[in-house]
Amino acid sequence: MPAAVGTALILAAVWLLVWQGSLDGVFHFDDYGNVVDNERIRSLWPLDPFLKNNRPIGLYSFALNWHFGQDEPFPYHVVNLAIHVANGLLLFIGYPLAAFLYRQHWMGITNPRLHGADLCVGSLIATAWVIHPLTTQAVTNIVQRYESLATLGYLGVWVGVLLYLLDRRVLGCLAVVSFAWIGLLSKEVFATAPLSVLLFDRLITRERWWLVVKKRWGLYGLMLTPFLWFVPMVSRFLNPTRPAIGSTMGFGIEGHSSWEYFRTQPEIIWHYIGLVLWPQDLCFDYVWRIQSNPRIYLTLGGLLVSIIGLAAMIYLRATTSSLASFESGSKLEEATNAKAWCFKWGLASWLVLTFFFILAPTSSVIPIADLAFEHRMYFASSCLIALIILAGGVLLSRLQKSSEKPAVLAAGTGLIILGVLMLLGYRTHLRNLDYRSELQVWQTAIDASPQNPRAWYGLGQAYARLGRKDLALQPMIRAVGYSNTPVSHFDAGLGECLSAAGRLEDAARLYMRALERKPNDREVMNDLGVVYLRLDQLDQAKESLEAAVEMGYSLAKYNLALVHWRQGNAVEAIASWEDVLPVDAARHASAWRLAWVFATSSDARIRDVDRAERLLREHYDLGHTLASVPDGETDSERFSDKTKQDATENAYVLDAWAATLAAQGHFNAAVDVASQALRIAKSKPNESLLPELADRLAGYRRDEPCIDGVQP
Repeated sequence: MPAAVGTALILAAVWLLVWQGSLDGVFHFDDYGNVVDNERIRSLWPLDPFLKNNRPIGLYSFALNWHFGQDEPFPYHVVNLAIHVANGLLLFIGYPLAAFLYRQHWMGITNPRLHGADLCVGSLIATAWVIHPLTTQAVTNIVQRYESLATLGYLGVWVGVLLYLLDRRVLGCLAVVSFAWIGLLSKEVFATAPLSVLLFDRLITRERWWLVVKKRWGLYGLMLTPFLWFVPMVSRFLNPTRPAIGSTMGFGIEGHSSWEYFRTQPEIIWHYIGLVLWPQDLCFDYVWRIQSNPRIYLTLGGLLVSIIGLAAMIYLRATTSSLASFESGSKLEEATNAKAWCFKWGLASWLVLTFFFILAPTSSVIPIADLAFEHRMYFASSCLIALIILAGGVLLSRLQKSSEKPAVLAAGTGLIILGVLMLLGYRTHLRNLDYRSELQVWQTAIDASPQNPRAWYGLGQAYARLGRKDLALQPMIRAVGYSNTPVSHFDAGLGECLSAAGRLEDAARLYMRALERKPNDREVMNDLGVVYLRLDQLDQAKESLEAAVEMGYSLAKYNLALVHWRQGNAVEAIASWEDVLPVDAARHASAWRLAWVFATSSDARIRDVDRAERLLREHYDLGHTLASVPDGETDSERFSDKTKQDATENAYVLDAWAATLAAQGHFNAAVDVASQALRIAKSKPNESLLPELADRLAGYRRDEPCIDGVQP
């Protein structure tokens, strides 16, 4: 036991060293919808929003991360990596436990002991899997925690059953029921775990089916308890008549049928297998095309069916062969070797069958919107890796028996294994570097699949988040161009870039096309209203923004206030901006808009210079602006509240602050602040604000406040 604990600690340290680069990753793709913009994880209580989801454990883990770290990626990566390491340790300890049972039930050894070779083989299998580059998507892409948690459940119930068979019954039962709930409430992949573990139980103990059920019905009953919750939750995916719009999984979804999905999976599975053997061209997001050539899908599918059938036959032969048949008329050594070979073939067949069990929920007949994703091979790859390593061990053993220098052969093999592990670890390190940048991870997807519209869209979105919508324009054009059918968010993304480029009429057409496909998209409805506002088509703008407000989009109310203001309805504009003040999305912008109105209005019923100052001080850090505190005050630290926004990079806010200072008679301070705003507007550049600012600055120098001024 001390040797096992020590080995586990060393392995964990090595794995963390390889994976340390994953901790610097950023949010990607579905991370935004599931974490960053997901309102359901903003609170840990009540549990109803989580229990209505078919993956509540994974979702609640994101809520815990949000509770302690909000939208900082680092803690999410720490949790993902901790789960991955835990999975590796379960895989590592599982092999020695299985070796104990093998010696008990196959070799007849009453009190087997832990062999150093068992720890070595377990370490090699676990390490090769943990540091394999194919696992990066399930670990470094934050949202794929669902996959690693399901794997935690799968491995946990396997180890729990092994402990139970080794007479650690209480511990085994606790492990089985705990990990079963974690796995099945994290992702549907776990659904095949009871069958896989049952087959291993039958193989390792050599007990007949009726005896397995009789002895361990309670254990497997505990394993099946989460299915009481799971089956009703996922049954809707099996209903082909349910509404297809918006569905991404199950029978009846848009895009492809069950048969189209099924016939395409053979080539995808063979692609997955190739990535296990040579993980060079990894792709973050495939857009796999439906396979329509019968010669391809029948040939590749037939090979897979043959492999499954052969594995099933070998498994049946290994589990039904009588041990007495190995011993009758044979020498002891020959009988021992025959038993060992029978078990090894049985174990190999079980690994093959488990490989397909793991892939069955995502890579068979139940269609999913995305035909291929590398994270689906996260746990399945461990079966192939274990199969390769165990087969290599058998081959090495045979070669050593016929070798004149077995020590040299063993040393050479060790160096080869070390070299392979180092290459795998280095490739994983490089892949994790890709995840540090949205631009890089999408560029690698484009390199692997140049006509992938979603990869081009992702690249465009990455540029847009960096504030470079000029660079996002071409990727968005390619996303729309490479898409076979109109996709609402592709059109909306291109519309956003065209709007930023000043091509407002083109942007409006794309927004309207996006709404034809997805009429209840409140954000696109708001963006269309903003385009109409910029085109000075105020009636259309009002109609679109009011529709977005009815859909519950708070930012639309802020923009609707701009329409009211442009139409001369100052009272309605003020009321709308004040409604937005408590809302995070636009509360700061509403504050400087209101401050501008209160500081510059000629209407005595509206003008309120003191409130204008309070609004700006409450919402913005003015401590580093020129002349931020008039009359010689210098206590700028009182304005450094972290909930406030920095005013020193926002020309509009400084413009409002200068107007407020001028309204209070602090013209020298107003000149300083307006000059700073003018420099910022020139550096952006902001041509629409420049002439207005220049005129106001000239007025402040003449000791004239701004009255009824207009901000673009």
